[in-house]
Amino acid sequence: QLGRDAARKYAATGDTVYRDIAWNILNTYMMGILYSEMPQDITHGHMQTLVGLQTFEVIHEEEIPFLTETYRILKENNFQFSIPLDRALSGQRIFNFQVLEVAFKHWADIIEANGVPHNNWDLMQARFIFNIGQCLQPNAAYEDGKGREHYFDIVENKQSVRQWSLRTLTNYGYDPETAIWCECPGYSQVVLGDLAEFVRLYKTELNRDLQAELPIIRRAAMANVEYLYPDSMTMGFGDTHPHALSKDIYKKLDIDLNSLHPSRMFAAPKTSWLVQRTGMDKQQSLAFALNASKGNHMHANGISMELYGCGLRMAPDAGIGYSLYSGDDYKEYYSRFPAHNTVCVDGVSDYPIMMSQQPFQIIAMDTVPVQYAEVYMLDSETHADQQRLVIMTNDYFVDIFRSRRQDGKDKFHDYFYHNLGTEMTMNAPTTPSDELAFAGGHLYAYSYLYDVQATNLQSQISNLQISYSVPDGTQMNQWTMPLENTKYFRALAPSTEGLSRVKNMPYDVRNTPTLTYVARHYGEAWTKPFVHVFEPAADYKPSVIDHVEFPAVQIKDKQTKSAVAVLVVRKDGHKDLFISTDNNKAKVKVNGKTYKGRLSYQNL
Repeated sequence: QLGRDAARKYAATGDTVYRDIAWNILNTYMMGILYSEMPQDITHGHMQTLVGLQTFEVIHEEEIPFLTETYRILKENNFQFSIPLDRALSGQRIFNFQVLEVAFKHWADIIEANGVPHNNWDLMQARFIFNIGQCLQPNAAYEDGKGREHYFDIVENKQSVRQWSLRTLTNYGYDPETAIWCECPGYSQVVLGDLAEFVRLYKTELNRDLQAELPIIRRAAMANVEYLYPDSMTMGFGDTHPHALSKDIYKKLDIDLNSLHPSRMFAAPKTSWLVQRTGMDKQQSLAFALNASKGNHMHANGISMELYGCGLRMAPDAGIGYSLYSGDDYKEYYSRFPAHNTVCVDGVSDYPIMMSQQPFQIIAMDTVPVQYAEVYMLDSETHADQQRLVIMTNDYFVDIFRSRRQDGKDKFHDYFYHNLGTEMTMNAPTTPSDELAFAGGHLYAYSYLYDVQATNLQSQISNLQISYSVPDGTQMNQWTMPLENTKYFRALAPSTEGLSRVKNMPYDVRNTPTLTYVARHYGEAWTKPFVHVFEPAADYKPSVIDHVEFPAVQIKDKQTKSAVAVLVVRKDGHKDLFISTDNNKAKVKVNGKTYKGRLSYQNL
């Protein structure tokens, strides 16, 4: 960077002092590159396919943009050779651009040979190769025929094992229906940013309109707003830190970001996530997102849920962890089931992280009779059916989670829920417990839970209420449908690292443990699913719920195995009745009235 800055100063002032500083840095560095050989992994492992000349991952050859810009500035400002090339070995200073071009070509060849072609890596590698191509002369200027056109062709058309062209990559990674990229939200933003930079480079370097040649880029920018919660920051699943969309991206694409508006509901099946919003008012609107694991930089999280209300991700995703991908906290906790708002079967639900292949299937999603989404997923570790229904009104959420092993050998199902805040209260007595533990062959992630307190509600089977308080006065109220053979826990979990970079949080999220609720149901959790009501509230959005009841349900057909009813009684006397079954043709009776189908709603 120092060399680049000196070169810019030279171009602006003509002062040869800055010229010599820039040249000395550039020449010294590139002579080292010229005589460097690719590192060799003596174990012949995967790392061999990733290494660059300067780093162990080619995507981090981040000196290239500085060096190539320095080179171009000096060359474009008629910086001439001062000593013949054959005097280089005497140790005297030599200004020879052709030697540097050979070094740059050597560097680009290593980047093409290594890396990952099917995700964000490919674009980062392509950007470095394009930077180098900008420095070179036409192909005919080199004995090997590899010049400017050759390296631009690698970016645009050529396809090798570890370097795909822009067209090949975008065809692979973007869903042609939704224009959503096949990675988590955070990395999706990285990809769109790199593509926007290529749009700029093609316009300035090649006088071409890349958006016209690859229309998916513009479509992706338009669809990008679907990642947003009402606070205008992206949702947080997978390896993501929520943040605002880059205005610079839209400037490069000549798109007015303010003209784009998220839809009320949106689903991206190729990446297995969906989102629903009541609106985009930061303080008043509610939203929820469900995600499974399909694509890159995903976690082992089952059917994971995030809830947004009162300006905050009240039920957030935990994040990546502070030691990132190489740390034990990432491998053992942050990327595993117990770090997410999901259900873990028998303490062992798990599958490969990062490039995951565990999508859910959308059963139904709509805005009538209420706003809701219902999805199904097979937990591959335990062969358990899992089905989640989330209903959203303008004031609260209803979450119904069904889970059962297909072989009927259910030991227990753990419902995990994490909420922002610094204080958690339950209306039932608790005692210290060591039951949520790795001991017993369970996931290491259980060891990350501490200060665990348990309650057995056999004596209070009709009522369990929990409240999570945030220092700014915001709170989440929770009502639970108690189940027999179930223990309920409150605990502390590692901090919500995913939100640690968000500005103006109401408390120090980075250094505060996450409030955690766990319901452990012994046996299957399908005919007796987990049922919860969550209500975000604040001074400007006061609680509307007086209490919640769970009426008995009579099943009147032979195909339906699971049916529950939730009656939300509002403080103004109005009542919302929700009835959920596991059968589209179900016939059930609640309070003497018959209801049909998978989901029924009635305002009483």
